[in-house]
Amino acid sequence: MIDTIAWLICLLTALPLLVLALECIVGARPPKLPAGSPAPPPFVVVMPAHQEAAGIAAALRSVITQLRPCDAVLVVADNCTDDTAAIARRLGAKVVERIDPSRMSKGYALEFAKEELRSDPTLAKIETILVIDADCWAGPGALQRLAAKSAESGAAVQGAYLLECPENAPVVVRVSCFAFLIKNLVRQLALHQLTGTALLQGSGMAFPRDVFLEAEWPTQSLVEDLEFGLDLLLSGTPVIFEPLARFHSSASSLGGTTGQRRRWEHGMLQTAAVYLPRLLGGAFRTPGGPARKPAERWPLLAVALDMLVPPTVLLGLLLVAAMLSVWAMTGASTPFFVLLSAGLILTFAVVNAWWMQGRAILRPADLIGSGRYLLWKLPILFQFVTRRERKWIRTERGP
Repeated sequence: MIDTIAWLICLLTALPLLVLALECIVGARPPKLPAGSPAPPPFVVVMPAHQEAAGIAAALRSVITQLRPCDAVLVVADNCTDDTAAIARRLGAKVVERIDPSRMSKGYALEFAKEELRSDPTLAKIETILVIDADCWAGPGALQRLAAKSAESGAAVQGAYLLECPENAPVVVRVSCFAFLIKNLVRQLALHQLTGTALLQGSGMAFPRDVFLEAEWPTQSLVEDLEFGLDLLLSGTPVIFEPLARFHSSASSLGGTTGQRRRWEHGMLQTAAVYLPRLLGGAFRTPGGPARKPAERWPLLAVALDMLVPPTVLLGLLLVAAMLSVWAMTGASTPFFVLLSAGLILTFAVVNAWWMQGRAILRPADLIGSGRYLLWKLPILFQFVTRRERKWIRTERGP
């Protein structure tokens, strides 16, 4: 009986370790430039904005420089009491304002945008919708690449959304930016290469018009983009990744990073608890419909495996606890060495991903002080039990 429990602890802990290791190994190699890409269709950029007067000008300029006469940009100034709307209009964007302080989130703003997309005669003709946050700027050619990919595939497309880390950023912020790169680029690349699917992760998304207008955005979620993408996958709408369409935001201050990580990680843990059963069940049968074909199962199962991976610090704590428990029950047994091997494999995989993709963010000297990240992260994880984040809060930007 004790051996059985030790093996159960071993397998349940080793599975997410090895999933993350596989993703870090497969997704570590930078993507190759394609030989060519199709011409992008006309598109409209929807930019939800809440109190973004300080940064929306830079975001809009990065968008406007990539627009053609057939394209448009729509800013949803959501519950703004600053100059967000005025700045956007001055730069030439079409602006709609929404005032409802009792219902405030990115999901509400995007739902509000649908009415304008339906009623405006010019916007009603455009078949590709892009979503970019107002604290984010688009890299060169990112909009055309994203729109072309969505139109060509008929899928929802997520670009590579990354954080810019200032030279003088503290170690905790640097490690957080590296973790963001692992989540939003390396692991996305792995899902893309292994299964042809991806997750929606926020800014830099493209949708066929009917997909954007017919699906409902979660309005009470801390991670509305992630949930929206999972709902699309479960409904049979493909979600894919375009790693060469790059979108960037400035890293938050240390205080802003703490709030940001609390919201994201609490939201991801809550979402995993809700969607894991749905993904596992949906992999074998469509909602209220027939059984899925084998080729349709693997992407959903792969996404379910990806969502089994908790935040890295929590995963490390689980590994230590599992190894101590197995050692106490069975000593230096096979389950103990399986866990040790899984931990070493993951360490190699993360170091490899850092070497291939992350050295510009996390310098070798920063590794010495990375233990501070562990001490900083532990309270955020414990607060999931003691003081769980349940409300959307705008992330603070800047130094």
